[in-house]
This record gives sequence, C-alpha cells and structure tokens, in this order.
Amino acid sequence: MWPGPALLLLLLLLGLGLGRLSPSPRPRGPPGVLRGAPGLGQGAESSVRGSGTGGLSPRTVPRRAGPTLRRRCPTGPAARVLLKVNSSDPAAATATVSCLVATCTMQPVKINRNDQHAPLILSRNEEVTLNVTMVWDCPEAMVIRKSWLYFLVASVNDTPDWSQPVLLPQVRVMKFSSIHIPKFSLPYGVYVFNFTLSIIRWDPTLPLLTDSDIIYIWVKKRPLKAILLPGDANMTMNFSDELILDGTSSFDPEADDPKEGLRFFWYCTTNPRYYGGNYVLVTNQDVCHPQQNTLNWPWAVGPVLTIPPETLRGNNVYYFRMLVRKQNRTAVSDKIVRVLKGLPPKAHISCIENCGPTLIVSDRFSLFLDCTNCTSQDFYSWSILSRSGHEVMFDWAGQAVTRRNGTYLSIKAFAFRNFLENGFWVTLSLVSWSGTTLTLRHPFFINHGPQVGQCKVNPATGISMVTKFVVECSDFKDKNLPLRYKIIVAELDSFGEISSVEENTLGSIAYLGTQSITPAFFLPVGVMADHYSLKLYAQVYDSLGTFSQVTLQATVQAPTVRDSSKTILQQLLNVTGEPTSPLSTLLQKQDWLPAGYFMYVVASVMNNIKKEWELQGDRALLMEHLVNQSFVPAMNTLDEICQVVMVITKLTQEASGSSQPILVSSTLRLWQANQALQSYQSKNKYICSRDIEIVGTGILASLSNILKLVNPYYVFHDPFFVVESLSDTILANKIPGSEMTVLRASNFNMYVEKVESLHIAKAFGNETSCPNCFHATLNANRVPALPSKAPVSMMFCEFTDDPFPWLNYPENISAHVVGFRMTGATNNGSVVEITPDVADVYVVRKDLTFASFNLTVGPGIEGTGFSKMTTGGISFEVDSRSTAEVLIHIVTKVTVLFKALIYAGSQVTPTNLVATYLIPHDIPPIAKWNGLIDSTCPVKEARVVCLPSSLLRIIAQHTHSLKYNVSMVLQAPRFVFKPTNKLVRIALFMVHCLDMYGIKHDWREGTCVLGEKTTWEKVHCICRNVKRSRRSLASIKLTYLHLHTHFVTAKVIVVPNPVDLQLKVIRNLNQNPATFLAVLFIMILYVILAFWALHRDVMDQYLRDHVVVLPDNDPFDSMCYLVTIFTGSRLGAGTRANVFIQLKGTESTSDVHCLSHPYFKTLYRGSINTFLLTTKSDLGDIHSIRVWHDNEGKAPSWYLSRIKVENLFSRRIWLFVCRRWLSVDTTLEATFSVTNPDEPLKRTDFFLIDLSHKLGKNHMWFSVFSDVIPKPVNRLQRLSCCLAMLLSSLVCNIMFFNLNRKEQPEFREGRVIRSMMIGIESVMITIPVQLLITFFFTYSQKKPRMNLDKVVPQKHPLMSEEGLFWKDRLDKWHEHEIKTLSSKDAKSTSATREKSLKRGVKTSQKSNKADGKTPDTQKSNRNFSNNNEEGSEDASSKASSTQMDTTEPVKIKTQFILPGWCAYIAWCLVFITSGLSSFFIVFYGLTYGYDKSIEWLFASFCSFCQSVFLVQPCKILLVSGTRTKKPKYCKNLSWSSKYHYTEIRLQEVKMSPEEMQQLHEEMDYLRDSSIYQPVTKDKIQILRRKKRIRRRSLLFLSYLVTHFIFLTLLLLLIVSLHHNDSFYYNQFIRHQFSMDLATVMRLGDIYTWLDKVLLPLLHNDPNPTFLPDSSSKILGLPLMRQQTFNSTLRLKELEEKNWLDEMTWAVIVELTTLNPDASLMCSISVVFEVSPLGIVNSSLSVYSFSLADFNRETSAEVYLYVAILIFFCAYIVDEGYIIMQERSSYIRSLYNLLNLALKCMFTLLIVLFFQKHFLAASMVQLYLTDPETFIPFHAVSRVDHFMRIVLAFLLFLTTLKTLRYSRFFYDVRLAQKAIQAALPGICHMALVVFMYSFMYVAFGYLVFGQHEWNYSSMIHAAQTIFSYCVSAFQNTEFSSNKVLGVLFLSSFMLMMICIFINLFQAVILSAYDEMKQPVYEEPSDEAEAITYLCDMVRSGFDCLTSRSRVEDQSEFFVDMMYGQPEKNSRRFLGLKTRNINGKKMVYLVV
Repeated sequence: MWPGPALLLLLLLLGLGLGRLSPSPRPRGPPGVLRGAPGLGQGAESSVRGSGTGGLSPRTVPRRAGPTLRRRCPTGPAARVLLKVNSSDPAAATATVSCLVATCTMQPVKINRNDQHAPLILSRNEEVTLNVTMVWDCPEAMVIRKSWLYFLVASVNDTPDWSQPVLLPQVRVMKFSSIHIPKFSLPYGVYVFNFTLSIIRWDPTLPLLTDSDIIYIWVKKRPLKAILLPGDANMTMNFSDELILDGTSSFDPEADDPKEGLRFFWYCTTNPRYYGGNYVLVTNQDVCHPQQNTLNWPWAVGPVLTIPPETLRGNNVYYFRMLVRKQNRTAVSDKIVRVLKGLPPKAHISCIENCGPTLIVSDRFSLFLDCTNCTSQDFYSWSILSRSGHEVMFDWAGQAVTRRNGTYLSIKAFAFRNFLENGFWVTLSLVSWSGTTLTLRHPFFINHGPQVGQCKVNPATGISMVTKFVVECSDFKDKNLPLRYKIIVAELDSFGEISSVEENTLGSIAYLGTQSITPAFFLPVGVMADHYSLKLYAQVYDSLGTFSQVTLQATVQAPTVRDSSKTILQQLLNVTGEPTSPLSTLLQKQDWLPAGYFMYVVASVMNNIKKEWELQGDRALLMEHLVNQSFVPAMNTLDEICQVVMVITKLTQEASGSSQPILVSSTLRLWQANQALQSYQSKNKYICSRDIEIVGTGILASLSNILKLVNPYYVFHDPFFVVESLSDTILANKIPGSEMTVLRASNFNMYVEKVESLHIAKAFGNETSCPNCFHATLNANRVPALPSKAPVSMMFCEFTDDPFPWLNYPENISAHVVGFRMTGATNNGSVVEITPDVADVYVVRKDLTFASFNLTVGPGIEGTGFSKMTTGGISFEVDSRSTAEVLIHIVTKVTVLFKALIYAGSQVTPTNLVATYLIPHDIPPIAKWNGLIDSTCPVKEARVVCLPSSLLRIIAQHTHSLKYNVSMVLQAPRFVFKPTNKLVRIALFMVHCLDMYGIKHDWREGTCVLGEKTTWEKVHCICRNVKRSRRSLASIKLTYLHLHTHFVTAKVIVVPNPVDLQLKVIRNLNQNPATFLAVLFIMILYVILAFWALHRDVMDQYLRDHVVVLPDNDPFDSMCYLVTIFTGSRLGAGTRANVFIQLKGTESTSDVHCLSHPYFKTLYRGSINTFLLTTKSDLGDIHSIRVWHDNEGKAPSWYLSRIKVENLFSRRIWLFVCRRWLSVDTTLEATFSVTNPDEPLKRTDFFLIDLSHKLGKNHMWFSVFSDVIPKPVNRLQRLSCCLAMLLSSLVCNIMFFNLNRKEQPEFREGRVIRSMMIGIESVMITIPVQLLITFFFTYSQKKPRMNLDKVVPQKHPLMSEEGLFWKDRLDKWHEHEIKTLSSKDAKSTSATREKSLKRGVKTSQKSNKADGKTPDTQKSNRNFSNNNEEGSEDASSKASSTQMDTTEPVKIKTQFILPGWCAYIAWCLVFITSGLSSFFIVFYGLTYGYDKSIEWLFASFCSFCQSVFLVQPCKILLVSGTRTKKPKYCKNLSWSSKYHYTEIRLQEVKMSPEEMQQLHEEMDYLRDSSIYQPVTKDKIQILRRKKRIRRRSLLFLSYLVTHFIFLTLLLLLIVSLHHNDSFYYNQFIRHQFSMDLATVMRLGDIYTWLDKVLLPLLHNDPNPTFLPDSSSKILGLPLMRQQTFNSTLRLKELEEKNWLDEMTWAVIVELTTLNPDASLMCSISVVFEVSPLGIVNSSLSVYSFSLADFNRETSAEVYLYVAILIFFCAYIVDEGYIIMQERSSYIRSLYNLLNLALKCMFTLLIVLFFQKHFLAASMVQLYLTDPETFIPFHAVSRVDHFMRIVLAFLLFLTTLKTLRYSRFFYDVRLAQKAIQAALPGICHMALVVFMYSFMYVAFGYLVFGQHEWNYSSMIHAAQTIFSYCVSAFQNTEFSSNKVLGVLFLSSFMLMMICIFINLFQAVILSAYDEMKQPVYEEPSDEAEAITYLCDMVRSGFDCLTSRSRVEDQSEFFVDMMYGQPEKNSRRFLGLKTRNINGKKMVYLVV
C-alpha cells in the first residue's frame, strides 16, 4: 500500500532536518557553510538526484575517489517509494535492491582558471565570468546545495575571516552556478571568491558531503608610465654644461588627472649594476657625487632634475634613473650621461724657501702649490725626477717635514747631501675634479758645499783674555769661489735647544772673512763641568751660500787661575770702559761683529769671577756698561743680530743679584733683536729659516735667564712680550702640516705648530714630548675673519717656576704655569687673535715630595682570625669653608680591585658610613651613595676617588664644625701576608684651576674648570667660552703692546694628615674670634652695599622721573599719550628688537611708532617703560592696540605682560592685559583689545603678576636688589632694615644658646634640630623689629594722595585750543600744572599736617576695602586704573571711578601720614638695634667654647635662610594666593608709573617751521617704508626655516667632529699595535724555525729536524732562555728542554722506543717568545701532519702580538683606551636613544643598520680587548708562579688575531661612515645614488659572470687538470681564471693541448674581458647618468647645514673687512653643494608642484 500523505510529509521533514547537520570542515573553503547567507552570497538548491555535473566544462574522469560508505537501505514500502521518486538515475527505478551497496562520490570542485597558483588580476574597467566544474554521483542525495561567498583580504594568499563575508550586489550568479563580474563592480583590493557544493543524503546517520574551491581576484591599478626626456638613452655633455632631465611627461593611466599625485625620485650611479627592475639598490658606493650617501640624488626636487655645471666629475659616465611613485606603484626610466673633460686648473708651483737657481743643500727647501681654482676634492702627489724623467728614490718619511700628498712641501736641510750635483725636477701630479690631470714641475740644481778639508785651533789650550788663538783651515775646495770662513764659538750648556734643527750651531762669531787662517783672537772661558772644554764650529761657504762644517775643540780656562778676581775685574773695566779701550775702538770703527764678540768674551770672563761681596759694585757697573754698549751695534744682518743676542745671553747667564734696570734693558734689547729678525724676514723673503731658528734659541735662553732673576716685588711684564714676539718669528717660518717645533731652555719651554683651521684638534698631538700639554678645539666658522683653510699658528709655553711672583694670591701656586696663544692670518695679511672654544690644558704639579704618603696595608682581622682581605685606613681633616672636591689618588702598581669605604668623622662605625667606591685599576671608580647625594664630580680617572662637595657638606652637617674628619678604609683581595707600607701610597689634595688672559692684577677662578683626567701628578683644566678679540700685530713700542697669551695654572691644596686636638673652651677673643669676625664681616659687607645702594637710589630717581619721548613723533601732532609697557619677568622675556605700536580708537587711529630711543635701554626683562606718543588728533575711546616687532637683534623674542595708555591732557586711562610671547615660534604681531573692567582676570595671570610685584616690593631682602625700588622706602633704608633684622636674629640666637638647659641633646642630629628650632624662634621674635622700622620709614616719607579731581577724566583748558602742536601744548600744560599745584599744595599740605598732628596714629574715617565692589555703570570700551600715583596700591578703589559715570558717592579712605622727622626715629632704631646686637653678640661669644660658637653660627645661618627663603616668600605666596581666591580685576593690579605729570618737560631746542616741515616729511616717508610694516608671513617662514637650519647645522657639525675624533682614536689604536714591528719580528722567527723544515718528508726526519734545528735554538749557551742572535726570550720551557746533552739523549731514547710510529698522525711543537725591545710576544707552532700516504706535511705558524701596559706611570695608551671607552659608552647611549625614538622604523634605514653594525663591532672589540687583557694577565701570573712549565700564550694570540680582524672591520665601517658626512657634496650624493640605482644591474651581471666563470673553471679543470698545475684542482683553476680577469696571464703554455688552450684562452678574453667588463661599465654609467637629475632635485640636509656654516663665516669676514656682502653664493660653491640640473628644453620651466617626503612642495624652475 502507498503510504498516506501524513507519512510522506513526515519523511520529507526528516530529510530537510538532515540537511541542517553541520558539515565537516574543509581546508579549501569556509568551515560549516552550507548555503549563502542572505545578501552575502548566492546559492541554489537542487532536487535529489543520483549523480550530476555542473559548470560549462564537466569532467567525466574524477581526480580522486570520493568517500564510499556502505549503508543499509531504509525498510518499509514508503522508503522505497521515496527513493524512486527522488532519484535522478533511471536505473535506480528498477534496481530497488541495489541500495544496499550504493555509494555517494564527489570529485573536487574546481573554479576554472589558467594558472592554479596565481591570482586573477583585473582592472576596474574589465569584466570576467567564472565557471565551476562539479562532478558527483550520489544516488542517496536528498538536497544538493551550491553557494558563492565573497571575502576581502589584505593581500594575496592571506587567509580571510570566514565569518565576515562581504556584500557584492553587482556580481550576478548565472547558469550552471557560474558568476559574472561586471565592469567597475569591484573596488580596488584583493578578494577571495569561494564556491561550496554540499550534498545531504536521506540517511541521517551518514555525514554531509561537501567540497569547495577559492580563487583570489586582485583588482589593481595599471602601472605608471615613466617618460624621461630627452628621449635618447645616451647623451654627452661638457663639464661646464648644465644637465636637465625632464620627467614631466610621466603619467598615471588610471587617474582622471594623469599628473596628480605623482612623486619623482632621482638616482645616479657610475655603476649600472645597482639598478634592476623597478628598484634601486641602497648603497653608498659608485655614487655620482661625493655628497651622496646613497644612490639617491640629494638635490632632486620634482619631475625635472637640473644639475648645475661642474657638479659631476669630468671624464666619466653617469647612470641616472628616474623613479615615479604613486602610492605603492612605481615606474622607472633610465638615462646614460657622459661628461667630457673640463678645463685644467690654473696652478703653478711657488717657492717659499731656498728659491735661488741653485739649491743650497745646507738650507731647507720649501714649495707650495698656488692654485686659484683648485678644490678640496683634488688629489696631489709630489715626487722628485731626474732630468731624464725617472723618479729618484727619496726618503720622504725621514727627510720631508710635510706629507707628500699635501699642497705644501718642505724638505729638511742636508736632505740632498747624497745627491749628485745635477739638475732635478720637483714634480706635482694634480688630478682635478674636472677630470684633467696636470703635472707641474719646479727645476732645481743641487750645489754641494765645499769639499771638506781640515781645520785646527792653535794652541789647543789657553787662558781667556790672555791667550790668543788662531784657527787654520786647509784643503777646502770648491768651484764656486771665493770661499768664506766663519768661526763660531759655542758653549755646551749655555743655550737652548730646538727640535727642528738637528745640530744647533748657535754661538758668537769669532771671525767672518775670506782668509783660511784667521787673525788671533781671544776665546771665552770653557765649560767648567766639562773641564773647561769649548766647542768651535768652522763653517766654509762657497760663493752660492752652501757651507761645509768642521767641529773643533779647545780648552780655555778662566784668568782667575793666574790673577785675583779683583785684578781681573779691574782689567775688564779698563778694556771696555775707557775711551781708548779696544771695545770703544771697535765700536767707533763700526766693526760690529768683532765688537760683539769682544763683549761676549768679556761677559764670559766676568761670569767666571767668584761672587765676592766687595766686588759686587764693580761687577754691577761692568754688567750695566756692557748692557748699554750692546745697544750700539747695528742689527742689519743675521750675523749682527746673532752677535747681540749672544752678548745678552752671556750677560744674563750668571746675573743673579742684578738690578732691575739691567733686566729691563736686556729685555728691551732682546725685543729689538727679535724685531730685527722679523724685519730681516720681511726684507729677505727666501732667507734660510734654519739660521733664524738658531738665533731664536739664543733669545729663548736669554728669556729663561731673565725669568730666573725676576724680582718678586717688582711687576715685570716685558719678557712675556718678547715670548709672544719670538713665537711669531718662529711660526713665520713654519708651514701648515709640518712637525711641531719645540724650543727648550733651563726653566722655560715653548712649543709652536702651524696647522690648517680644519686640523686644529690634531695639533700638539704628541703628548710624550711635553709634560704639560695643550689640546684645542675650535669651530673655525665662529671666527669671522678667518678664511677657509687658513693656517692657524699655535704657541704653547711652560714655565718651571712661577713667572709672576709679584701677584698676590692667597695660596702659593703649586703647579707649573703654562700659556697658550692662537693666531690666524686673514686674506689681507693681518693677524687675528683666536681663542679656542675648548682648551684642554694639562699642568704638571711641582714638588711632589710631600704630595703623598705611604699607607700601611695588611691582612684584615675578623672575629675568627685573619681574613682573605687586605685592608688599610686613613683619617684626615677637612675645612668646611673650602668648596672644592677632595681627591684621593691611590698610587700603587697593584692591579687588584680596591673597595673604599668613606666614613664621616674619625670613628669607623656602620652608622657613619656615607659612601662606598669600587676602584678598578684601569677605569674610574664606581660610587655607591648612602642617601640622596649629588654625585657630580669632574674628575673621572682610574684610581682617583673624588669626594664631591655635596658629600662633604653632609659630613660637615654630621659634625657641625668648621673642620671635620673624614675616614677612608681600603679593602682589596689579599695580596700581602704581613703589614707593609711599600706598596700603596695615598695622595690627598684639592685642586682649583686658575687662569689669566694677559697679565692682570691677580689670577682668577671660574673660567677654567677642573677636567676629568686630573691625577696627583698632573692637573687637567678645561677652559671654555672665552670671549675672542681681534688684535692686529704691528711694530709698535714695547710699552704699548697688549699680551694675548692665556696663562693657566693650578692651586693644589694638600690635605694635612689627621691631627687629634684636645679642644678647650675658648675664653678670649684671640682663642675664639668666631663671633667677632662674624659681626665684623657683616658690618664690612653692609658698608660696601650701602655705597652701592646710594648709587642705585640716584639712578632709580632718574629713571622714575623721566619719560622716553619717542624720536619719531611728528612735530605737527597735537595730542600726547603716555604708553607704559610692562615687560614680563620670565626668563628671556626682554627683547632687543624694534617694537612698533599703533593705537586704535573710536575717532581715529594713531600712526605707527617705534618704541626705542638712542639713549635709553628699554624693554628689558621685568622693566616698566613709559613712552610719550603723539597723535594728530584725539583718538577718542581707545578700543585696541596693535603691537609687533621686526625680530632683529640677538634676543628678539619678547614676553609682553601689560600695557597702560593714558591721555596726558584728559587723564583718561585704558588698560590692556596681554600676557603673550611675540616671537617667530608663536607670532610677531598681535592686536590686544582693551580689558573690560567688569570681566575678571585669569587667576593664573593675576597670581603671577601680583607675586612678581610683591617679591620686588615687600620682600625685604629681594627688594634691595630689584631693578627699580618703589617709593617711599629706598634701597639704603631697606638695606639698613635688613641689617637690623639680621643682627637682632643673631643676638636672639646667642641668647637662646646661653640658657642652661637641663636636657642637652646627646646626638649630633639632636643638636642640629635644636639649632634649627632656635633659628625659627629668632625669626619670629625679630618680626616686630622689622615691622616697627619699616613703619617709620614708610609713613614718614609717604606723600599725600592725589585728589580724585586730579585723576578723574576731565576736559583740560588746553584741549579747546586749536592750532597748537604737541610741544607747544605740552609746555603750556606744564606751566598750567605748576601754577595749579603751587596754589593748592600749600593749603592742602598745611591742613593735612594739622589734622595728622591732632589725630596722631588714629584715623577718623573708614571706607570700603580695596577689593570692594564698585558700581557697574561703566560704558563699553572704557577702562580704568587703580594707581595714578606711584607707590599707592590702596588707591585702587578711589581711582577706579576715573573712567566711570558714577551714580553714587565714593567713600574715601583717610590716608595715614607721619611727620617727616619720624624717618630719623627709624634711623635711630636701626643704629641702636645694630649696635646693641653687635655688643651682646661679641660679649656672649667670648663665654662660649669653639664648638658652641660654631653651633651658634649654624643656627644663625639657619635663621637667616629661613627668613629669606622660607618665611618672607611663604608670606608673600600666602597673601597672593589668598587674594586669588576672589575674582580679581584690573584695578587689583599695580599700574604704577615712573613719572609725575608736572615733570614731563622737553629738553630739545626749538625748531624752525622749515625744520619741522622737513622732520614731518621724513616721518611720513619712514612710516610708508617697509621698516614700519609688520613682518610678512613669507619672511616669518624664512626665519623659522633659518632657525631649523641653524639647529641642524650645529648638530651636523658636532656629529662630524665626533666622528673624526673617533676615527683618530682608532688610527692611534692601530699604531699602538706595532704592525710594522710585528711583520719584521714574524719574518725573523719564521727564518729561525723554517730552516730545513721542507726536508721533513718522513717520520724519521722529524727527529733529525728536532735535533739539528730546534735543540740549538732552545739551548743557547751564551744567553740561556734567549734565541740565538736576538733579544727574544723564551717564555715557558718546552718539556724536552733540559741540558743540551740530556735533551739529545732524551731525543734518541724516544727514537729508539718508536715514539713516532704508524699510529702517529700529528706532532705539534709550541712555544712563546718575548722581545722586550719591541714589546712583542710571538707564539710559534710547528705542526708535522702525517698524510694517509705516509708523507709528512710540515707547516709553521708564527703570530706576534703586544700586551697593553697599564702599569707605566706615564702611558699614552692608558689615555687612549680611556678615550675609546668613553666613546664606547657614549655611542651605546646614543644608539639606544635612537632606537627608542625610531622603534620599528629603525631597521628600515640603511644608515641605521650601518651604525648598528659599527656599534656591534665596537662592542665586540671591547669584549675581546678585555678578554685578551684578563687572559694575558692570568698567563703572566701563571708564568711568574712557575716559569719552568709550558704557558699556553697561544690562546692569547688567537684572541689578539680575532681582535685585529674585528678592528679592521670596525675601521672599515667607520671609514665608510665618513661618506655619510660628505653628503653635502653633490658628487658624493650622486655617486651614492648611482651605485644604489645600478646595484640590481650589477648583481645580475655578476651572476652571469659567475656562471661563465664557473664554466671556464670546470672546463679547464677537466681538460688541463692532469697536466697543468694551475688547473690541478678546482681551487687552482678558479684562482687562474680570476687572474685572467685582471689580465694577469701567467703559465699559458698549455703544453698538453695547445689547440684547445688557444681556443680556451681566446674565447675567455672575448666573453669575459671584451663583453662582460664593458657591460659592467655600461650599467654603472647608465645609472650615474640617470641619477644626476634625481639627486639634484632631492633636498639635502647636509648641504643646507654646510651652506649655513659657510654663510656665517662669509658674513663675519665681510663684516670685519667692511666689504659689501654678496647675497648669492658663487657658482662653484653652488655646483659643489647642489650640483647642476639638466637643461635640454625650456618648456619645463615655471611653477611646479611635487610631494617630497610626504609634504606638498611648490617651487619655481627658472
């Protein structure tokens, strides 16, 4: 039976319910999706069918089998009928039994597409139809569901959020489940289209069959089109042409406006391999311009790249690339530009010294390149060529003073002594920026001196002034005749030294002539210390000036060996003083040389006479006579100057006890001699500088002698003028880049050096040559008159003794005195005095005998016995009056870590511990504080503990005494076993740096501060920010010169050893002067301040009674207004700019006025200035005021607080509360509306204004020093009140301390609290005294208040008069006011006094308070003032109605005024209070002990501080804060003025009508000019940009200087590693151990080598433990090393026992040697390795390294390592800060990655350095413990080797980073951008070359490998192929197959050399050409910074030289900085718009 309808419906519902079962998740689609949600997707359900297909291309063959599930068919007839009805297969209708085995299969659903792994990419204007392929077979299917879902993702392959489908209403589902996507239906983005097929079967127990597929559809924009014009890919241009690349034709095909939003980037490189596709490689190599950091062209802006002429290096090819970007789309266009050579530079070689046709070998030879158009990018190379053109070998390092690659060349004297007499060329190869190479030549012909003969002195011994000597010379030959002979007499120890002269031949000339046999002459006395030996130089000159020299010796004794001293002295007087004496005769004949020599001999004899008392008079007479006679000889030649200098030198050599006139005359003659030297230099331009320097040593020796004789009671400045002049003389002969010249004398040394301004930091770099050192830092741009690259002369002198003993300084100078001076030359030849920005001066301490003491250290003792610690302690006394830091230097060679514990007092208890220090031996101590202590201390040196002043103050508070004890306990790991005082020394000292510019009355502190490298031996002072002065040196008189030397020294106070004092009670004034001295000090200070206060009171009265009449008032104006400007009190609130103001009223507007006056300083911080301003007519009711300034001056920013405007005639007042900054950062112009009196002020504004006013008026202490004191109490009266208050507080304190208290505090803290409480009580007690005195002073001088009718607005009688100008009206007004006051004041004054006398201190009326309410009847735009009379704040409520229309009477408060004689009562109170207080203070103080007196002083100080900084400020704050609670109005502020109405009078002369008309026209013209107009917005933008550029420029300069300092430190570190010594030492060791090593082929040969080679090296009988013929010591003995005989036997024994057998695979011999001469260690390893074939391969490894020595007392390496460590810390902090600032964007910058790599390398270097140091220290300790064992120093060598590799990479990265700082050059940026652009192409070409090279390597290895060694292995074959690439063709015979060899080699040359290398060049040149315009258009921060700095230098120079400034930069400079644009077409000129760095920029292309 058929089932009923109910049953059929039930089964149908059952099937639908099964369709809701959740399907299993599938990876290809969203899980759990059966059908499309409404609106989110589209789907369909089909009726049940057994199988089917879907889509346009059905598949019949399934890809994989679907699930096959066997289920039982439903039972019952209803189920069978239902199956038949719903089946779509005809076979199912007949096979009713087959359901028992039927299965459902489904093939994977597939969305048809071309590429299964790629997305479908569409544009918006394209349409597409998606088809789906579906195949299934399911007889049991009940419901088949097909659905589409759409999802939006960020990018392709991203997994969508399956729960968030999107709605696409325009996408339509078509037939067969395909969908159609119409045009413009999808927005831009990436979509995921998902199709899902689901089958629900009848059986509910069966799972749901489902499958899905997805497709990514990317709707994107079409690519951009980059078009670069001109169209040719290659172009050629001249070096001087402008390059223009135009990319304006580029467009966006997707945009409506094709040009909108395009961003252009330009790149340039010389290597096209950096370009690839649409990207450019980021690199800084192969850039087109030096200023390129990357390939990006730094000056490119917009679509047009314009490169100025001469920007690109000539004779080169550049590859430019234009990259167009819009959002994430890019397009590129390339261009190759070839730049031809430019014009060669105009240069020639100029001669400085030795410039004759023949080169004088005995003189120096100096040249320099004179080039007008050379640049810093040019390359120079000097060389010496023979006449045939071949280069001559020359020792440039040893014989040249300068570098070979500089513009200067200086060669030492006698450098060509080994050259033949022949012609030579000095050539200079100049490679210019224009691409040209210029070779310049300077010819010279060498002339050797005469052939050296023989000279002898006869006799060889004799007596001075008795024996005559003759010098006979022979056998001197030369072709240049005649010969001249010069005999020079020199003493061995009389003169100074100079480093630039190898042999100093300074001496007196005994003979100069053409005779080979000299006339007889006397000789001076020889050197007593050298057995009266005397040295003579015989110099023989040819006619050209070259000399040969012979040295002679003679013995000359003093004549005192024969005669008495008195006789000798009398004879000397006779031969010099008589008119017929030999000296007088010579002077009369003008034989200057013999006369000078005679005086020299007489002085020598006089110096050897014993200093007897009875001979002092004659001796002084003779010396004075000789000094006077030395002024007679002329000084026209160098020999004559030398004679005079030698006489003065000999006279001052033994001149102890000489009179002051002798010293003055000697100094004056030295000055004249030096001036003669300078004159000789100027007249003889090419004179020998060597002879001038030799004479200069004589002047130096004389100065040294004179300085020894300076009278400490006589001010003697003259020697220091000679010092400066001498330095100028020596420096005039030096050239930049030469070595430092050192001049040394017995007690005075001078160091001079000349460098270029860019290399000042490198001057005086050799610290080992000077104990006292000087290093300067200078920003040459801040010296306006100094040209670029100008030479800077630097002088540094040091004095062993104090050269200024007459200065009165409290402490003796305890260090050397040094001085420094820097000068520069301007273009016009004048000299500019230069003061460095920072000067680091190192001063050595004197007399270190008592500077330190031995500290006893020993094992520490604990409760259980001895501990493992070594301890020591010291306690010392410190004076609390000293504010300096206490330095404790631990002097020891022990390298352990010390720990210092600092205790307060002499008791070492835990409660007294205040600080702990960890003290390593190589780094500064590390402090740990107990409590809040300011740890700032300037000294940061190893082993130096610095106790800061804050710590000392805390310790002083513990002891509350002037002197207190500090204890220090040292702890360290145990290094001694018993107490000893031989290992550790302690230096306790305090240091102050003193300086003096020139010679002043005393040294000064503060300018130079203590530096961080201060030790107990050397003080480091840092002098900063000294004002520079420009002085022009000229030949003027000595008395009118000014010293320019900056002298520096140090005052070192040695802390005394601890002394235990038994303190006694002080009973008298001598024992306890504390109280008396305190009172005396207060009185002296009061007297000084009183005189100052009187002077300031007079100035206050002048300022108070004067008004600034504006100079730009029009004489035809009629009305007068008083404008009072209140400048704020904030920091920097004042301005030096020109301030303009304009009043706006209801009737009219005033003219613009400038608030300035030529005789008044106005608008400074906190000032109140009143100006008289005139207008043409009455302005009516003023409603606003307009204020601006022109932003000129040093500090233009201005904070305007308030303005008061008053009509002088009508007395109407308008108030303006401004409270605004007027500056570039905010605004320069502002308009302020009049303040509404009914509108309350801001609470903050009122509070700040009121607080500032009250602090200056009501604070008794602060008001004394305020700018202007308000009446009626003046400064002196306020100061007297302060005196009375202070002394009253002191006497209260001392009375409280006199009370006998039962409970005295036992602890120090209790005493401190008690002192503070007494101070507070004293302050409270003295308040009535202050109030009483202030009351009498105030009310006795207070003037009667002005009546309201005088201040109420009224119509003045003069207002009605017409035709009066303002000056006439003001005069009449003044007369009217005088008459009115004179008639009324008499009556009012008498009446007031009468009433006041009757009433006394009572008042009869009361009125409203100042803060009371006033009637609100004021009209709009009207304001009022509370104070028209100065000093009357309580008049606020009275004058408040001056602008009101009141409807009710105002209550007037009666004013209280005392008689004038009450002021005398106040003065009497002051004197009585002060006198009595002083008496009781001294009286009570005599009864106190010392401790109690100090405690009283502390309490007094507390009370003073509490009164000044606590009580009175709190009172004022409280009052101001209380007043702020209620709303405040303008009337509540102080608007006091500094004038009286009747005192405004004119002091000018009356002008005629013509003059008034002329002034009127001038004023009109001036107001119409731009000066009186506000600053425009464009100019404001320019000012802001200039401010940013200035900040950026300074930052760039600091980074640049820091980088080069770090690079210098790295180079110094490399030098300290001794690479050269290591090379030679390795060669020596390798030679020693490699002998016969190649003969070792078998195991038996190892024994032979050990016996024949190794054992003789180890057993060196003459020098045990040393290698033969060397100083290399073997560290650690090898195991086989005993006696030679025993070692041989041991070796034979090992050989007999088969120690080496077939199981041996290696034998290693290791040892380490030490060479103490070179401080090098060498690790040696000999390895014998046995191969599998039995052959022994031997190898030798040698590696030398050095260890840092930190134990030397003066080691420059220590300072170097400390500096490097400081840089490391600074770099790490800086990099961390940058990372924190940039965060994730940090890694996107190539420059940041370079910095990160550099810092990582630096960190690794520091780690390796410490690892090496500690490892080496452990090895050395192991060696010292047991020297007979093997020490593995090889581990140290490996660490050192790795450290050097890391150092090499660090130096490479640091040098590479230098390109970053050279990006201000256009070509650098161009080169970097070109490399970056060409990098992809280079990489691609490199890949191709690598493949071809590998092909040739493999071919050569396979074909020729068996016969040719070059191809025997793949490595050898690769090396051979690489050598072919660099054209190194060797061993190309190919003997095995010559035909293949020829083909192989020829094909390689064709492919690799001819094709690929040229392709490489083409890629680079193309990128370089294409990047010119992009780099030109890209802005460069570096170029802007350098341009700004150069502009500052140029403007300063133009200002000093009075030249008119040229606004535009030179073309060369612009080309160098910004390059040249391309210029091919003029149609791209005009206004352009472009996005640069995310900002829209508009610029004009012209």
